[in-house]
Amino acid sequence: YARRGYVAVAIDYRLSPVLIFNATEEVAYKAVLKGIHDVKAAIRYFRMMDELYPEVYKIDSNRIFTGGVSAGAIAAVNAGYLDEYEEVPSFLIDDYDELGGMEGLSGNNGYDSSFHGIVNFCGAVGDQEWIVEGDLPIVSMHGDQDDVVPYDDNLVTLFGLNIQIDGSYIIHQRMLELDNYSDLHTYVGQGHVPFSANMEFEAEFTSLFLYDVVCTEDNFLIGDL
Repeated sequence: YARRGYVAVAIDYRLSPVLIFNATEEVAYKAVLKGIHDVKAAIRYFRMMDELYPEVYKIDSNRIFTGGVSAGAIAAVNAGYLDEYEEVPSFLIDDYDELGGMEGLSGNNGYDSSFHGIVNFCGAVGDQEWIVEGDLPIVSMHGDQDDVVPYDDNLVTLFGLNIQIDGSYIIHQRMLELDNYSDLHTYVGQGHVPFSANMEFEAEFTSLFLYDVVCTEDNFLIGDL
């Protein structure tokens, strides 16, 4: 992706052993917050490299997009929409500064961690109300029978958790209500990560969505791609 002039930060997460053996809502949200921090640190890294060593990646740091699958998608989605102190769950406030606040403690300080869109494969947001008018565009793909990360607003019950979050369908509906840019492909009757073997369909679907926000006339000069 960098060779085409923009950055796509792909996040792949495994479940923390702490979450598996101590599955509480607070621990789960702390795990998500750490994922958000890693997303933002990666973005700061690319911006730092673009400023100091532009010949390495040859990117346009004004076009950075994040995406992931399952837990990685949750990190990417929440990094985009959990962006106000008032939105932080009350049970995290006491540890907020120690955890690193919104930005985290993962390095590359002084560089902007914002980005321009989200690719969401079977992810969710903590609360649809975090999405506001004019928020980041998002393209989502999700099975409507997902029993790991809810497609709608069902509970996460993995490892005994009992947390209500808003999946891709709810995210998409909220975005449309606010007249924000969003698209959703639903795998009808399918469960978690029901993607094609070679991911060709998924790549095509997300590429068509991203084209309108990456390759508009306002974003590039003829000949730079």
